[in-house]
Amino acid sequence: MTEKTIRISPGANLLPANTLRFYIHFPRPGEAHFDRDQLWLLDDKDHVVPDPFLVLSQELWSPDGLRLTVFMEPGRIKRGLGADPAHEPALVVGRTYKLVITALGQTASHTFRVTDPVLKALDETYWVPLFPIVGSLDPLVMHFDRVMDAALCEDEIVILTASGEVVQTNLSLEPHGTTAQIIPIHPWNVGEHRIVLSDRLEDVCGNRLGEALDHDLSKAGRPRPGMITFATRSAR
Repeated sequence: MTEKTIRISPGANLLPANTLRFYIHFPRPGEAHFDRDQLWLLDDKDHVVPDPFLVLSQELWSPDGLRLTVFMEPGRIKRGLGADPAHEPALVVGRTYKLVITALGQTASHTFRVTDPVLKALDETYWVPLFPIVGSLDPLVMHFDRVMDAALCEDEIVILTASGEVVQTNLSLEPHGTTAQIIPIHPWNVGEHRIVLSDRLEDVCGNRLGEALDHDLSKAGRPRPGMITFATRSAR
């Protein structure tokens, strides 16, 4: 059987200049095989971008050892930190970059073009949901207004029935990062449902509901939960 390959997310071809984190997904526990010196960000001339990532005393691994979280250096994302070259953006709008990792005898890469930074808080009223048909296993489809964080979408979006029971689902974010499919384990029940959004939900730039990551500290704004109510559709 062919071994699964290392995967990098977000996998979108277009990413904002203030993208906060990347995830490296390993086919088997990779902590013992990962070397930070084997992770590079290359520019469109194949030059290594110096010091683009946040260096931590301990790497951020998922409990099963299959997912590594890599943060971009916050000092190169947030605005107004001065003229120090260390604070120059790692990702420049309009340019193309490639994230490359070598581990487990594999080399994986993801190429993307950088778009304008996303500096506004999440707002679920800008999303476009497509609700499923009652009795079906059709996905509930959610179109977002920006590239979302796939791992946090999986963890921080829950479907409840009108009585508060959790609907068992599997959520997957499309590779472009702006559409999620929420597929039920059992057919959809008739009646009202709620899409419950945690205050920890983020886009790829770290913006949350009610609070942008790079915000004016003098202005009010705190992360908040959200909720979208819907009723399953009739087959007619």
